[in-house]
Amino acid sequence: MKKLFITLIFSAVTAGAFSQGHWQLLKGKDQPGSRGECSLAVAGGKLYLIGGDGGARPVEAYDPATNTWAKKAVAPFTMHHFQSVGLGDKVYVLDAFYEGGYPDQVPLPNVYSYDTKKDSWQKLAEIPADRRRAGAGEAVYNGKIYIVCGITHGHRSGTNGMFDCYDPVTDKWTTLPDAPHIRDHSMAVVVGDKLYAVGGRNTSLHDANNFMSFFDKVVLDVDCYDFKTGKWSTLAAKLPMGTGGGTAVNLDGKIFYIGGERATATRPNGPQKDVYCLDPQKDKQWTKVADLNRARNGVGGAVLNHKIYIAGGASGPGGPPPKPLAQGANPPPPPAATKTGNNPPPKGSPPGPPSEQGDIALEVYYPGH
Repeated sequence: MKKLFITLIFSAVTAGAFSQGHWQLLKGKDQPGSRGECSLAVAGGKLYLIGGDGGARPVEAYDPATNTWAKKAVAPFTMHHFQSVGLGDKVYVLDAFYEGGYPDQVPLPNVYSYDTKKDSWQKLAEIPADRRRAGAGEAVYNGKIYIVCGITHGHRSGTNGMFDCYDPVTDKWTTLPDAPHIRDHSMAVVVGDKLYAVGGRNTSLHDANNFMSFFDKVVLDVDCYDFKTGKWSTLAAKLPMGTGGGTAVNLDGKIFYIGGERATATRPNGPQKDVYCLDPQKDKQWTKVADLNRARNGVGGAVLNHKIYIAGGASGPGGPPPKPLAQGANPPPPPAATKTGNNPPPKGSPPGPPSEQGDIALEVYYPGH
């Protein structure tokens, strides 16, 4: 009886550990250079790495069948701090910073798409001036793209709960009811007939003597929009540990929230390895699953063939927040307003703070069973 009891305990522990799945680092051929604050999307059975801080970058396509990377068309300009989405043979970008230096980056004035078949970029609908932002979450539902939350004025101010819809067929932009909580550096995930706004922080909150204090202003609440009723609610299940700049995906009906950066009262800001999972139909709380091999912030994530892939992002053990860009406690005042219109911006922009150094290493998550 004792032997049977021990065997049962061992089996339960083993099954629990296995159910957490595991992450594996992949080294593909023609490995791309590092990039942070980028995005990863799936289209036509391949992964497309888009954008990144520090200048206009080529799209990098990864074929999991051959474990190879291929360099594609260069983006029309810098794109960073965004969540792209794949729809059909195209990858869409509704939010991103495209010009200006930290902390006064400027969001895109138009929707853009990358055509994976033609290997070309296209400028689409103009985004209403008061709805432009970066650091928002994007997700697809019934052929339309939804964008929620974000920040309008770089890393300075304008964190919001805005919610909008873009229809690629009509090239039209529609404003929807705001989410219950404001957040930026956040993600959006669709599961079934519901959209979830998850992760992120309030980068607009700056302590009087420390402009960079926003690193610990994380949002633990998860907001849910029901497409059937057109109403928002907030889940009882809060993230155990919040971050900004993480990534989130839907893997087989479960939400995975991955990585990001945070600071606490006892730990300086730095990228994190934590991965949390929630089945919104069943679970009352998030479950901690297998950690990443490398801590990641500003990382892109996508699901392909029932596996999670992530690429890019700042990596390393973490460290103190970047020093302010000017002497004293705060950065210089905002620059004078300039007219950007819809003209192509200059190619490239000054890089972000030192924490945004990229590490391209591709990781894949194999779920346990």
